[in-house]
Amino acid sequence: MELKWLIDFTALVEHGSFSKAAESRFVTQPAFSRRIRSLENWLGSVW
Repeated sequence: MELKWLIDFTALVEHGSFSKAAESRFVTQPAFSRRIRSLENWLGSVW
C-alpha cells in the first residue's frame, strides 16, 4: 500500500467527487480513479 492512496481517499471523502478530489491532488481524474482502484485491490487482498 502507498500512503498517497490514503491521502487520495481522504480527498475523495472531503470533496465528494472524483473530479474535484483529483483536481485537489493535482492529477487527472483517470489517474486518480486508478489510484483509488489500487487501494480497493490492496484492501481486497488483505481481507
